[in-house]
Amino acid sequence: MSERRLLAIPGPTIFDPSVLRSLSLGHLSHTSKSFVSIFSDVLTKLKELLYVDDGYKPIVLAGSGTLAMEAGTSNFIRKGENVLVISNGVFGDRMAELLSRYPVNVDVVRIKEPGEVVDNKRIAEKLEEKEYGIVTVTHVDTSTSVRHDIKELGKIVSQHEALLIVDGVCSVAGEEIRMEDWGIDVVLTGSQKALGVPPGLAVLWLSPKAINRLSETQSKYSPYYMDLTKWIEIMNSYENLKAAYFATPAVNLIIGLHKSLELIFEEGLGNRFRRHEALSKAFRSGIHGLGLRLIAKDDKIAASTVTAVYLPEKIELGKFRQEMLDRNVVVAGGLYPPIKSKYFRVGHMGPVNANDIISVVAAIERALIKLGYEARLGNGVSRTQEVLKAFDL
Repeated sequence: MSERRLLAIPGPTIFDPSVLRSLSLGHLSHTSKSFVSIFSDVLTKLKELLYVDDGYKPIVLAGSGTLAMEAGTSNFIRKGENVLVISNGVFGDRMAELLSRYPVNVDVVRIKEPGEVVDNKRIAEKLEEKEYGIVTVTHVDTSTSVRHDIKELGKIVSQHEALLIVDGVCSVAGEEIRMEDWGIDVVLTGSQKALGVPPGLAVLWLSPKAINRLSETQSKYSPYYMDLTKWIEIMNSYENLKAAYFATPAVNLIIGLHKSLELIFEEGLGNRFRRHEALSKAFRSGIHGLGLRLIAKDDKIAASTVTAVYLPEKIELGKFRQEMLDRNVVVAGGLYPPIKSKYFRVGHMGPVNANDIISVVAAIERALIKLGYEARLGNGVSRTQEVLKAFDL
C-alpha cells in the first residue's frame, strides 16, 4: 500500500504530522504532573472551542463518537418521557435506534428526501403537540453532507423545558458552535473528525441545565462506564491540577488532542471556520464545473466539513472508488440507504488545505474520464482555483 495516499473521507481525516509525533511520547502516567497539566489545559481549551465559560463542563472519554452519542443521551433519560429526534440522514436515524433501547417514547421528525434538512418550523409545531424531555439533532449529517441551523433551533427549543442535544461528530472544530449563546445543552463529538486526532476519544460538553438534569436522573439508565456523574468528578479534579481515577484515560490520544488544540488556536477560530467554508465552497464549485450534482439541495445547508456527490449515470461506485485509489486518493461511498450506490462523499476538515482540495478534484476528473464520462479536463480544477483565489487561499 502506498504511504502517500490522500485520505479524503469524512473521518478519520488526515492528521497534522506534529499531532502524530505527539502520540509517540511514552512513559507518561495518567497521574503524573506532566499529564495532569496537559489534560487540564485540554479541558480549558475545549471550553474556548465552543465559546463557553466555567459553568459548562467538557468531558473526554476513551471511545468513539458513537459512545459519545450514547453517553450524551442516556445519562439524561427520565423513564417514560418523550424524546424528539430530528433526523436529516443516517445518523439521525441511528440516534433514534439508540434511544429506542431505553425506557422513553421516541418520536422522529425525518426529511422527506435526501439532501434536505427538517424545517425548524416543523420542529416548533411538533414541540407544541406534547411535552418533550429531550430533543436531539445531528448538526452535520455525514451521510448526506447537510448542515442543520442549530442556532435557530436553539431559540425554538429554549421556549420549552427540553434539553437540546447536538450530535457534532462531523461539525465540532469545523463549523462554528456557540453553545451558550445558541441555547445548546449537550454537544458531542469524536476525535477523528475536524478535531484532527486519530480515532479513540469521545468528547462531550454539558451546559448548567444539563448538569442540573444529571443531579435529578443520577445517570440511572446509563451504562456504568458512561456514567457522567462519575466522570464530572474526574474532569473537575484534572481541571484543578489533581490526578483522579475512574477508568484509565487514553493518555497518548489526549496528548495528541492537546497538540491539535494548540494548532487550532494558533490558526484562530474565526480563521479556521473561514478556511473550512472556503475549502468546501471551492470543492463544490469544482464539482459543479464537472457537471455533477450534489446531494445537498441548497448551498445554504451544505456542510463545510463534508460533501456528498451524485455519480454520473452508468458510473459504478466501486469502479470509481478504485480509479480514485489508483490515483492515491481515498473517497467514501454513499451511506443513505435508498441511494447509497449512487453517490460518493469527500471529507474536507481538520488540517486539509487548498492543495489537498485541488488534488482531489483533479483525481475525480481523471477517474471519471477514464470511466467514460464526458468532461473537459481542467474544468473542475479551474472552478476550484477561482474560489480559492477569491478567498486568498
